[in-house]
Amino acid sequence: MPHDDSSGSPEDRALDALEECVLRWGLAKTTVDDVARAAGISRATLYRLFPGGKAAMFQAGTRRMVTQLAGSVAADVAESTDLGDALTRAIVSAHRFLSGDEALQLVLEHDPASIKAQLALGGFDQVLDAAAGAMGPALAPFAGSDERGAAASVWAARQIVSHLVDPSGDDLGDPVVVGALVHEFFLPGFDRERAPARRSTNDPNTDPTTNPTTSPAVTTPGEDQP
Repeated sequence: MPHDDSSGSPEDRALDALEECVLRWGLAKTTVDDVARAAGISRATLYRLFPGGKAAMFQAGTRRMVTQLAGSVAADVAESTDLGDALTRAIVSAHRFLSGDEALQLVLEHDPASIKAQLALGGFDQVLDAAAGAMGPALAPFAGSDERGAAASVWAARQIVSHLVDPSGDDLGDPVVVGALVHEFFLPGFDRERAPARRSTNDPNTDPTTNPTTSPAVTTPGEDQP
């Protein structure tokens, strides 16, 4: 049955049709012809809208989903007290949003390999870029800048995607669990990056401003001094 949504753009109608087809046949079995028929447009028109075909539609659908997710997340994040709280709320809210997406959950349950394949074909970078653009502004007031807000949202997106493709790990719907992850694995490094840089010695082995992953060299009593 063709998708009837005269109020939406052709792109939105096609993406709505993609979701409808995925619910009916799954992602792997859905074809460009299926989507065109469900959207009530020609195959040629669909390829003009999405030159990359099915993969391009998946990526566009991912970007749209992340944008919609960000709107849901923003309301929860706005009531946060600090960055740790904001990031925890963002991840829990995103998890709740995605758990309610019927098409996504169906694919994850019955054909997770299709999701992994799309992510491997550039889809993962698309998710991270979309998260930075859509969720970054909500986190920026707590992170200190737009750039840091985008970085925090990318970290959150990595956790969410990892959980989607491998749900055997931590429960991202539990604020206590997510808060522990944020405070143990994200905030320490994020706060160090914000600390004032030390004066450079032009030695990448001893100066943290030239090699932030290397600790300054420490001499012990009895060692020869230069």
